[in-house]
Amino acid sequence: MTPLQSRFKITFFLMVLTAVVFLIYANGLNTPFQSDDERHIFLNLEIDNPAYYFNPEKITYRQFSLLAFALNYQWSQENPFGYHLFNILIHICTVILVFLTVFLTIKNATEWNEKGALIIATTTAFLFGLHPVQTEAVTYISGRPGVMAALFFLLSLLMFILGGLKKPSRKIPGFVFYALSLLMFFVAVLCKETAVTLPVILLLYDLYFMRGENWTAFRSRTGFYILFPIVAILIYLQSHHAFIVIGGLLEKIKFSLILLQLDILKLPIKLFLFPINLSFEYDIKSQVLLGPLLISIFGLAVALFLVIKKFYLKSSILSFSILWFLITLAPSNSIMPRIHLFSERNLYLPYFGLCLFFAIIIYLIFFKETRNKFVWGLSLLLLIGISFASLVAKRNQVYVTPSSLWADTLKKNPHNLVTGKTLSVHYLMEEKYLDALKILNDLLKIYPNHFDLHQNMGLAFKHLGDMTNAEKKFKDAISTKPKAPEAHYALASLYGTIGKPVEAIKEFDISAKLFIGHVYGPPHQFHLDKARAHNQAGIAYINSKKYEKALQQFEKSVKQNPKSLEARFNLAKLLLEFKNDKTQTAIHLKEALKLNPTPSQTQVLQNLLIQAEQ
Repeated sequence: MTPLQSRFKITFFLMVLTAVVFLIYANGLNTPFQSDDERHIFLNLEIDNPAYYFNPEKITYRQFSLLAFALNYQWSQENPFGYHLFNILIHICTVILVFLTVFLTIKNATEWNEKGALIIATTTAFLFGLHPVQTEAVTYISGRPGVMAALFFLLSLLMFILGGLKKPSRKIPGFVFYALSLLMFFVAVLCKETAVTLPVILLLYDLYFMRGENWTAFRSRTGFYILFPIVAILIYLQSHHAFIVIGGLLEKIKFSLILLQLDILKLPIKLFLFPINLSFEYDIKSQVLLGPLLISIFGLAVALFLVIKKFYLKSSILSFSILWFLITLAPSNSIMPRIHLFSERNLYLPYFGLCLFFAIIIYLIFFKETRNKFVWGLSLLLLIGISFASLVAKRNQVYVTPSSLWADTLKKNPHNLVTGKTLSVHYLMEEKYLDALKILNDLLKIYPNHFDLHQNMGLAFKHLGDMTNAEKKFKDAISTKPKAPEAHYALASLYGTIGKPVEAIKEFDISAKLFIGHVYGPPHQFHLDKARAHNQAGIAYINSKKYEKALQQFEKSVKQNPKSLEARFNLAKLLLEFKNDKTQTAIHLKEALKLNPTPSQTQVLQNLLIQAEQ
C-alpha cells in the first residue's frame, strides 16, 4: 500500500465514520436540558463571562469544562441545540484521535503491517464511536467534562507518540511534541480530574511499545517525566486552591469501598458486551456478597488468561488495553466516596481499552491470516454497527423530556427513592399530576414516613383542584418533618388559595421563623405570597368589622411587598375611614400611584387622595 493510498483510505474512513456518528446522534440535538445541566448553565454565576476562566489566579475545579459551557452560552444562550451539537463534535474529534493513536501504535510497535494497523484502528474507532454506553457522555450535556477530558487525554498521548517516533524528515523537534503533550495533560485535568491517570498511561505506553528502531531511546524522555512534578509545583504556587480541593478529597478515602468496587467492576464489562437496559442511574447495593464476588473475579481472570494465552502477542498490546481500562476507570470507581457509585458517563475514556482489546481479537480471528474469514469478519462488524446505531438512536429518544429520562431510570431501578422523587418532581413541572400521584403512591407504600413524598403529593392534589387531599398531605408532610419551612409554606399557600387567610397567616408566620437560619432561606415568591395572605386577612377582618386587626394585616402586607397596589389602596382607605389619618393616607396613595395602575385605578386613587388632602 503506497502512502498516497493509505492517506486516501484513512481520510475516506474518517469521513464516513464522522457522518455515521453525527447521524446516529442527530436525534438527540433537540432534547432539553437535564438534571445537572441547570447547575452547569443556569446556576453558574460566570456563565456569561468566558474571560473569567482565562485568569490563571482563578484556576479551579473543571476550569476548561466550565469555559466550554460559558462559550456555548455566548453562542446558544439557553437553547440546548448548540450544547448538544458541541458535545457531538467533541465526540467525533475524540473518535478521530482514537483512530490515529491506534494506527500509529500498531504500525510502529507491532509486527503487523500497515494494513493490519488500518483494520485494527478502524475497528477500534468504529466500536468507540458507536458504542451505545457512550450516549450518556455525549447526549447528556453535563457529560461533557468526561468527553473533553478524553479528547485532551488522547491528544496528549498522540503528541507523546509523535515526539517518540524517529522521523528523519521531520522538521519539528521531538521536545515540541513533548511540551504539547504536557500542556494537553493539564488541560485534560482541568476538564475533568479523572485525567490524572495520564502520566501512568504514558509510562506504560513507553515501556510496552517504544522500543526498537522506530522509536527514540528512553533516556531522551526522562526530562519529560521530570517535568510533571515540576509543573504541578508551579501550578500550586500559582493557584493552590486546586490542591486544597485534592487534599480534601484524599481525606475522604474509604478503603472499605475496595470490595464493593471490585464487585461493581463486572457491570461495565457486561454493558460493553451487552449494551442493553442502560440507565441514567444505577441502584448499587452497598453490601457485597463475598461468594458471588469471588466467582466473578475468578471467572474474569480465567477468561482473560484464556484470551491472552490464545492470542499471545510479543507486543503485549492485549494486556496494555486491559490495564488502560482498569487504570482510567480507577478515579471514578475506586476508594473515593461518590454520590453515584457507578455512572455510564464515567466509562467514556476507559472503554477505549476494551474497544482496542476486542478490535485486536476480531482482527486475529477474521482478518490476520485467513482470507476466507474476511467476509465473516466484515459481516460481524456490519451487524455490530447496525445494532449499535439503532441502540444509540433508541437511547437518545429517552432524553426527549426530563420525565421520560427519569421514567426510564425508575423502570430499570424500581422502588428507588431518589429516582422516584426526581421523576415525580418532573411530572409536576410538566403538569402530569396523575402520573406524579401514581409514582408517589407506590413509593409511599415502601417509605410511608418520607417528607418529600407527602409534600409532592400535596402539590399534585392542589394542582388537580382536590384541596381536601392536598391539605391532608401537607399536614402529613408537617407531621413527618415539623421543622421544614417549605411544608408550612405549602400549607399556607393552600389556605390562601381556598380563602382561609387567617389560617394562612398562621402557617406563613411559622414558616418565616423556620426559614431564619435555614440553608437556602425563603424564595422570593414567599414574600409575595405572604403579603397577599395578609391582604386577604385584612379584607376578612373588615368584613367581620375588626378594623384594628385589619389595619395590622394591611400594614404587614405592605411591609412584605411594598409594590402591592391592592394592599397600598386598602391600607390608605382604612387609614382614612377608620383612623382619619390623612397624612399617612396621602403617603400610601402617592406610593400607589407610582405602581403603574390602570386608568380606572388611577382615577379611584386620585379621588381618594383629594379627600385626604382636604
